[in-house]
Amino acid sequence: MTPRITCAKLFCIAVIGMSPCIQAESGDTAETQAVRTELLARIEKLEATQKDSVQKSSLRVDLLNTLSKLKMKGRFAAGLFDAGQDGAKAHDTFDVPEAKFQLVFQADEKNSIVMRMDLNNATFNKVDYLYLQSKDFLPFLKSTPFSLSGRLGRFKLGFGEETWSNNLVESVGPSNSAVNSGVSDEGLELAGSITLNPLGLKPLGWVLSVSDGNTGTGSDNSKEKAWFGKLHHTPFEPVYASFSYYASGDLGTASSELSFAGVATPPTGASNWTRRAWEAFLRYDFGKGKKALEPPAYSDSKAFIRLSLGHFSDEATGARDRDGNYGFLEGTYNLTSKWYAAARYSVVDLENDITASLNGITANRYQRYSLGAGYRWSENTLIKTGYDWNKESDRHVSGEPSDPSDNLFTLVLASQF
Repeated sequence: MTPRITCAKLFCIAVIGMSPCIQAESGDTAETQAVRTELLARIEKLEATQKDSVQKSSLRVDLLNTLSKLKMKGRFAAGLFDAGQDGAKAHDTFDVPEAKFQLVFQADEKNSIVMRMDLNNATFNKVDYLYLQSKDFLPFLKSTPFSLSGRLGRFKLGFGEETWSNNLVESVGPSNSAVNSGVSDEGLELAGSITLNPLGLKPLGWVLSVSDGNTGTGSDNSKEKAWFGKLHHTPFEPVYASFSYYASGDLGTASSELSFAGVATPPTGASNWTRRAWEAFLRYDFGKGKKALEPPAYSDSKAFIRLSLGHFSDEATGARDRDGNYGFLEGTYNLTSKWYAAARYSVVDLENDITASLNGITANRYQRYSLGAGYRWSENTLIKTGYDWNKESDRHVSGEPSDPSDNLFTLVLASQF
């Protein structure tokens, strides 16, 4: 394009330059001047067209370069929910309880910026994750048995394993366990693995993070930080195991970012408190498939079981301590490549006669029996149904039933991209 325009311009200039000779020979000054003016106008129009074309081409290139660095992912679940008269969805209710949208912008070969938006219940609720992720940022480690990555900002801490799939889309059933432990916080995380090839073993994974600990964003209510550590390993196929430990530091009267069965507030009357917790996890696959272990709803193993056991301790000043044990046992069986069935038992049990609002019901002990089934409509879209029997005991609440009617039937369509 450019060479042709340049040649045309030179030709026009040559013609215009020769015009005095033409004028001398013909003597037609007005006609020569008109030719000169027309040629100059054509040159200006040609230059403007070229400039506009270059600008548009540059914009297209910049946009394509930007989009090539941007990745999108998300999940969505909607359907019908029917709970007992004491449940959160006491009538046949259509809802969109799960909707997340995540953007990942790759700043360079090592660093990415991750932002996830919470659109649950068809409402923009918040940006629940926003962090910088760096991979292999210490080049000299490439020649060692160690790898290292990091995250800085607000992100989910990998306490336990259910936390990676505690939603209607990625969980094998349309509900969580009674435990539903989880923690997101602002902080710094380092993670990596240690190669154990000389021992004939698979790499040992590790995670270490420091964060604020208290709920809310933008500030810490004390100088003490929360610490989280985790080891995870596949000692032999098809077994996967992990162990997590968390210590919140002093929280004052603020709630903890780490919650169990929805319990994150301090013990009643406490002027200060801390939360410590540990969790051990074990998974065994029968006829292990090729897909990753997470999310479990999309596993191609013939069957698998997952076992989790844990304990949390809330040490309070000015109030009684609150300790609890929890766990779940879950099994999934792929009947065919399309159909699967799942079952889970889960429990949260507070020690002594302490009560708390466990999944919205004041009780000392909360148990959940869950049965479910799923149909793989496509690679990323599932139809799930399930029923949860919830049993609460030792409620010590006058004027209310000893075991509220809050069982739940669910039928949802869930998809990820």
